[in-house]
Amino acid sequence: MKNPVLLRTPTEVEAHVRGLLRCDLVRESPYVASWIQRFAVHPAVFAEMSDVDVEYPHFATWFGMTYLRSYDDPVISDLYYLHELVHSVLLHYEPAPLFTAWYRKMNGIEFSASLETEGYIYLGVPNLRALSFKDEIWADRYLGAEQRLGESLRDIMRQDRYKAMREPDPMDYCEQQIAAYARQNFEWANIWKVPVEGVPAYRLVEDHMTRFRSGEIGLDDHVTWLHRFGEIPFPLAARLFAQVYWGNKLSYRLKKQA
Repeated sequence: MKNPVLLRTPTEVEAHVRGLLRCDLVRESPYVASWIQRFAVHPAVFAEMSDVDVEYPHFATWFGMTYLRSYDDPVISDLYYLHELVHSVLLHYEPAPLFTAWYRKMNGIEFSASLETEGYIYLGVPNLRALSFKDEIWADRYLGAEQRLGESLRDIMRQDRYKAMREPDPMDYCEQQIAAYARQNFEWANIWKVPVEGVPAYRLVEDHMTRFRSGEIGLDDHVTWLHRFGEIPFPLAARLFAQVYWGNKLSYRLKKQA
């Protein structure tokens, strides 16, 4: 984490986020604007990565900071930032939660954020699909049905997404991807059970973020807290999960063996 940008007011947050968006269709969308407005309710921190291999998969949005990423494709870049914004909006905190309750909460938030930015986004921003991924995506099977099904289409997508996480069709590549992400989330959660300073790491985050979101902790003190272990926030968790994340990336394994 380096060169943090501290945004203190809703006006500053909205302006900064809009400056990150590169696709006009996304930037001018009322659907996206509503998420930006909800995100801007709280102060925000954006920062570059000090160690890309370790920090790229680090879920910093949960602990109050969003990593900047560089993508060649402007739409993919915008979808990344929207995903992090939606995560931040949906996140809620409580001090000292039971691990099982925390795990259920985090899984539910990840499910909803992914549904928004991998599914509902294409209903909320017409014509975006033609500009995004070249390969088939999970949402393709639902696009075009909104005129017939109306708002109930979103309920169908939610139910089908949940089923894909639990019982993926072995012949359906997109459903297998969804299930694989769910298994990866299980590994991520277990890593955050590891104690830091005698306390499970996830509880340190929940306690701090509860006080930060309430205004008890100011933005400057929050950034100091992010740096408490050095350049990388919670470096042990970051390094442990990086091994899981990159180990699941075939393109990364091939690159390492080249």
